[in-house]
Amino acid sequence: MVIEDPGKAIFFNDSRDITMVELGRDDVTVSLTPGKIILWFGRQVSESLIRDVIFGISGIDASVNHEQEVICDFSTIPEYENMGYVLTSYARTKGGYRAIFNVPFSKKSALAHFVKSIVSQLREKDVRKTLFWDGSFDRIILIFNELKKLDGWELKRIEYKEEEKGV
Repeated sequence: MVIEDPGKAIFFNDSRDITMVELGRDDVTVSLTPGKIILWFGRQVSESLIRDVIFGISGIDASVNHEQEVICDFSTIPEYENMGYVLTSYARTKGGYRAIFNVPFSKKSALAHFVKSIVSQLREKDVRKTLFWDGSFDRIILIFNELKKLDGWELKRIEYKEEEKGV
């Protein structure tokens, strides 16, 4: 059972273990699990809402990160590092270099560039991003309550751990 208090905070009052909480609106969905946060942005979402989601998550847990792959010239790699991205690997490929960066949610400059990259990708199609974290149930609730403050957000789905049945 989900209980909402007058301040829009949400409390989950259920004895079963929750494995996933999904919330959002028509143009954005956030799925929270203990190991991942999956973001989906529809083409009509505003840049300000993307920023609110990304920075809202960062405000609750700055240890969240995203692995971003970029094909670029070798000389461009330091530009990404200057924006706060952390280079984890690179290799020569067709069209330049395939660089893998970690986007740390502890660096506001990296997040600002990450938001801009999502906006740019939305010109072509809907965008799905997977974030990694060590999210406990308590942190899932904190992020849920933070994003619930955004206009038009609602709970979409809750998944529970399957109870093991005796044989």
